[in-house]
Amino acid sequence: MAYKRSVYLKAKEALDNRRAEAQRLQQQRHAEAAQACPAILDAEREMAACGAELIKIACAGGNTQEQLAALSQRNLDAQQRRAELLKGAGFPADYLDNVYTCPICKDTGTHGSYYCKCYLDLIRQTAKDCVKGAAQLKKCTFETFSLRYYSDTPDPALGGRSHRKIMENVCAYLKHYADNFTPGSKSLLMIGKTGLGKTHLSLAVANRVLDRGFNVYYDSAQGIMDRLEKDHFGRGARDEELQEDLYQSDLLVIDDLGTEMVTSFTLAALYQLVNERINDGLPTICSTNLTPAELEAVYSQRLTSRLLGTCDVLQFYGRDVRQQIAGKD
Repeated sequence: MAYKRSVYLKAKEALDNRRAEAQRLQQQRHAEAAQACPAILDAEREMAACGAELIKIACAGGNTQEQLAALSQRNLDAQQRRAELLKGAGFPADYLDNVYTCPICKDTGTHGSYYCKCYLDLIRQTAKDCVKGAAQLKKCTFETFSLRYYSDTPDPALGGRSHRKIMENVCAYLKHYADNFTPGSKSLLMIGKTGLGKTHLSLAVANRVLDRGFNVYYDSAQGIMDRLEKDHFGRGARDEELQEDLYQSDLLVIDDLGTEMVTSFTLAALYQLVNERINDGLPTICSTNLTPAELEAVYSQRLTSRLLGTCDVLQFYGRDVRQQIAGKD
């Protein structure tokens, strides 16, 4: 369970930049405050001296409790004096301290012997920012998925169940799937007409799985095929991250299967990708507007059978949500 190495490198770079900016701001503020009130430097020298004596006494050992208590009080008095001098010069009392994005770790990324929560949050956000369609990812969560666009009228063709009830069950299944995801989870095939929420819920799963620390790669079928073709036929440098993204990610999400340009290469490449991930036990989520019969007509019986035989199939029902929102239907 880990993100790509490039995610950690980008997060570390962002943390280093954050810390450098905080240090620059602190130096700038210190120069401003010292110029306005030079007595602040005397208070800081007293604070530094107390710190040095505290270390010396602690290293010497013996019965030092009273000495340590006295020095600690001196240090607190010097800090209080500096705060009062800052306020007297027109600055906030914490003007020289309140420069860090995270006051707990002071933008170092560690707190004691552990990674600070701010750094773990930064890694998670970096992983999301690296997902293709990151802006869309932010909007597509389980919380923003609304069932009100699905009819609650019982449908005799569906055994008396309504579209809303079916989609409620689909959403509940996907929430459970995401909350309990492991790299050994089952693959999923989402089938339904356009505008029924397949992309939204695929990204909602990706969001939740990313939050739990797993590596997710998301793209449209066309985007994935373009990348595979470029790597296979291109004359430039090989795509060094392709293997890691497509074949080794904890979860691969292929959106809009069936909308890509189908060639003999893409047919072979798609089957190889899906088959290799299945053989390695890695889950893939595919969404498509095509029926199983239409999938077979486009991709052949071999690929369709592989998908239907290994995936949990989720059928989406309803009327085009995008058209409803736009007021066109």
